[in-house]
Amino acid sequence: MSGLLAVTQRLLSADEHGEVRLALDVRWWSFLAACGFDGVPMPLDPSAAAKLLSRTGCRGLVLTGGNDVGSAPERDVLERYLLRWAADRGLPVIGVCRGMQLMLATFGACLEPVRGHVAVEHRLTGPHGGRTVNSYHDWAVLEAPREFAVTARCGRVVEAVRHRELPMAGIMWHPERTDPVQREDVELFGEVFGGRDASGDPGRGTRVAHGRGDGGPAQVPGRAGGPHAA
Repeated sequence: MSGLLAVTQRLLSADEHGEVRLALDVRWWSFLAACGFDGVPMPLDPSAAAKLLSRTGCRGLVLTGGNDVGSAPERDVLERYLLRWAADRGLPVIGVCRGMQLMLATFGACLEPVRGHVAVEHRLTGPHGGRTVNSYHDWAVLEAPREFAVTARCGRVVEAVRHRELPMAGIMWHPERTDPVQREDVELFGEVFGGRDASGDPGRGTRVAHGRGDGGPAQVPGRAGGPHAA
């Protein structure tokens, strides 16, 4: 399996030339490199993205930040499509900030406006708490869908989750914006996507986050979500 990860991008509005563009923070590449991976930017067209993801042999999918859920419908469609595509194939997924919100909204969560979470740092509580992280969001999930275990909070706000059956995780902070890169974030990406062994070869990604009792397939729901969800 390759050391490549599919990475979605921010959608930018049309400029004076009528061009609609995709963009990605250049810091993602150094963060992924620190985790032992390389990124493959995804196009906006869902079919083209799935074909590229398949042809490059990506070992996982990263849903990145930028664009509130519902503010860029084309991106919402792409990422919901890729989320289901990955789930159907047992491909690991990590959602970052908006990416986690879209993941939870797809499973029926409501997004609520919050204050005091933009351009600040705050301390996490919960099983994966005890650390201080950055924050750049003014919408949040307060109650995670039953399919997800909440692994960190800041007050009432859900800050990190793991799916109980599928290899999916989400975090609300931006690991690519920290300097130096934080060990806990590198470990999370290594755990979900699989790290590299001593020879430098990529290992196998985590296919199931928590054991499934009935042996049946877990599924991503169809279009769902509450306020501010696409």
